[in-house]
Amino acid sequence: MIQGSASEATLMALLAARSRATRRLQAAHPGMTEAAVMEKLVAYASDQKGSLRGASSANLRGLTLGATRPDPRAAHQAARAVCVSRGVRRSRAPGLSPEPQGRQALAQLQGALGVQPQGNWEDLWLHVDAAYAGSAFICPEFRHLLDGVEFADSFNFNPHKWLLVNFDCSAMWVRKRADLTGAFKLDPVYLRHGHQDSGLITDYRHWQLPLGRRFRSLKMWFVFRLYGVTGLQAHIRKHVRLAREFEAAVQRDPRFEICAEVTLGLVCFRLKGSNKLNEDLLDRINGAKEIHLVPCHLRDKFVLRFAICSRVVESAHVQRAWAHIQALATALLGAGQE
Repeated sequence: MIQGSASEATLMALLAARSRATRRLQAAHPGMTEAAVMEKLVAYASDQKGSLRGASSANLRGLTLGATRPDPRAAHQAARAVCVSRGVRRSRAPGLSPEPQGRQALAQLQGALGVQPQGNWEDLWLHVDAAYAGSAFICPEFRHLLDGVEFADSFNFNPHKWLLVNFDCSAMWVRKRADLTGAFKLDPVYLRHGHQDSGLITDYRHWQLPLGRRFRSLKMWFVFRLYGVTGLQAHIRKHVRLAREFEAAVQRDPRFEICAEVTLGLVCFRLKGSNKLNEDLLDRINGAKEIHLVPCHLRDKFVLRFAICSRVVESAHVQRAWAHIQALATALLGAGQE
């Protein structure tokens, strides 16, 4: 189905996971109240996960939120099975019931293949949040990043981020629709109709929080019709090439460093030096209003993120942006910053 945003999709997955876990725990322990169940539930997310989709969604659910740190030896900075396993063991000690979800800050998938065996052992709900990266999987050469996704209970990506569809539009998949509809199905008398038990229609008010919804599928259809598969693949591949071009430019300047492997259209980089130095550089970049960058923290380092997003971006724009960043860095370093 189509949710409004990845934050909504993650919240839906968390609520569905909570509902399923509640039913299972109450079946295993007759007489256990829902309040007692809630005290045992914890959601795990990578510490690179988007704050709203991780912490806020868990808070809305009333869940404890645990963090799994990426493997510092891994080029993709992915959360590995051992990281989740340690978190699960910590949770089991006080009697908590864990469930992991995806990651966002580095625009790379969590490595579902590495997490799933632990999920099987512990009966976890695995949610993969591919908000940005998911659009790239229309290209066969990037589908290896999906290895293990077949074990996920839910998956979402945002066509409005990288697939030329207007905001808002987040495509969400669930393995078992009953897990989702079981959490949200409401049938007051004023909403009943003659086809609700026929199996002939899918009533999407049972797949979301609101009872009503906008018609988002038509705008997706127009984009697909206009560009076709080959046109959308060319769009993604062009952005990946431009990201590699920007990466190469950064690597030629000894003042800068690349902080994570460039896999798709996002480049994580920073000036060699303190976090304060990079915070000041970001302030100057965004204050100049020529380009806009969004930061993240990676292994306690303040990192700048250069994302190729625009439909009309060309190599000249990337080179101009890099020259602009270099000029601001030169001025900052010349002002006596360390």
